[in-house]
Amino acid sequence: MKEGEITPGIATKEYISRRKRLLELLPENSLAIIAAAPVKMMTDVVPYTFRQDADYLYLTGCQQPGGVAVLGHECGLCMFMPEPKPHDVVWQGLIAGVDAALEMFKAEEAYPVSKLDKILPNMIKRSSKLFHNKLRATPTYTDLETFQNAAHVGKVSDLSIFTHELRWVKSPSELKLMKESAAIACQALLQTMLHSKTYPHEGMLSSKVEYECRMRGAQRMAFNPVVGGGPNASVIHYSRNDQKIKDGDLVLMDVGCELHGYCSDLTRTWSPCGTFSSIQEELYDLILQTNKECIRLCRPGASIRQIHNYSVELLCKGLKEIGILKRDAFRLYHQLNPTSIGHYLGMDVHDCSMISYDRPLKPGVVITIEPGIYVPSSFDGPERYQGTGIRIEDEVLITETGCEVLTGSMPKEIKHIESLLNNYSYTKGMEATTV
Repeated sequence: MKEGEITPGIATKEYISRRKRLLELLPENSLAIIAAAPVKMMTDVVPYTFRQDADYLYLTGCQQPGGVAVLGHECGLCMFMPEPKPHDVVWQGLIAGVDAALEMFKAEEAYPVSKLDKILPNMIKRSSKLFHNKLRATPTYTDLETFQNAAHVGKVSDLSIFTHELRWVKSPSELKLMKESAAIACQALLQTMLHSKTYPHEGMLSSKVEYECRMRGAQRMAFNPVVGGGPNASVIHYSRNDQKIKDGDLVLMDVGCELHGYCSDLTRTWSPCGTFSSIQEELYDLILQTNKECIRLCRPGASIRQIHNYSVELLCKGLKEIGILKRDAFRLYHQLNPTSIGHYLGMDVHDCSMISYDRPLKPGVVITIEPGIYVPSSFDGPERYQGTGIRIEDEVLITETGCEVLTGSMPKEIKHIESLLNNYSYTKGMEATTV
């Protein structure tokens, strides 16, 4: 980290500014309670990899579990920090405590979490309204009588209505991290694509893309990669990733990584053998043209809903021309694509869920554009299209004058994909030619 940063790329002053902006949104004499994410266990002694709650990280910069932050007009930031036992230090190492809360995270007040039940009730009593990150609510404070009394009389609401508003438009520092995250994901997926001709197996491609992301600095994948070969690609969030990809089949890979708290998300579909069939090309071209047309609509003032509705029109028209849809086109279309054209992206993959898709987009907002078609093997339509799934997903940053495609370096034209696979693929025992 650089001097003055709490987390890589985000300075102390930005965290302080975020809290100030939240206080400006909170009603007078209200209190925000934000819990850190808990440790989730895979077995009785083995934890899952910890991931911090996005709101807690956004406001404090603290990346460890066990804490509760309180923000109010009177107290400023008050952090209740976990207290390590000697046994915990031996097994898990040192953790940030009260001193770190004051010195590193710049809290106005800090106490051991064991004192929360003595201090927080008085803060709640003096407040006319409470807000908390509802999805991370912990008995540490929800079991307090004063909190339960406040909830009983309707004084408790979800803090997300405010934090998602703040997180929706990204700062220059956040956008720099998001661009880096997107670049890592693009480079990793490109290397995986070049790997696919020699190693056409879902599990190997899933492992390859994670390896490439981590080797480039990502802390984790943003979600379990979707690697669907053949008919598996028609399952929108397919996650088994355990089948061999048959020669001539397409593979759909939906991947993203997380870099210092910021996610990327992109999808490409290709034929590992190096050549698209005429039927595959026909469907792929429809999805590609829809992707391009929808990206052209991405500008300030447009909304995801408007772009989605336009994508449905384009795809319905194209699918009718191809012969997949005939009667009741709009009703049957939703069997082939029940998803939205995109979503907000940021600290979470589906970011800022409290912000409506009808909201006019602003500069600094990042969305995905991801048209797709998912024809199950059981679909009552032309047999040649059954068991086909194609999606092309890009990250798009809304700018003052239009948009910037953050994943634009990842090829999506058929001629470019085929050229890469046939001229630059890995061969067993060798590295891929640099591209």
